[in-house]
Amino acid sequence: MGRRKEKFVEEKARINCEIRGKPAEIFNELKRRGLITSARDAVVQGLACLYEKVLERDLREAQLKASKRINTEL
Repeated sequence: MGRRKEKFVEEKARINCEIRGKPAEIFNELKRRGLITSARDAVVQGLACLYEKVLERDLREAQLKASKRINTEL
């Protein structure tokens, strides 16, 4: 029997949108300052930042629930 090759399937998402107002101002300023290089870079960095904040919030909520549970058990 031959070895099976496992295929890695990378997730993809296509995003095509126009932004206006404050988000557009933020994008243009970050690009001018060299903090982002493209719209793709801005989306990737923004999603990573948002995801990190959501995980931190979830962790705080879990810690609070655990703390409350411990206090009720005492």
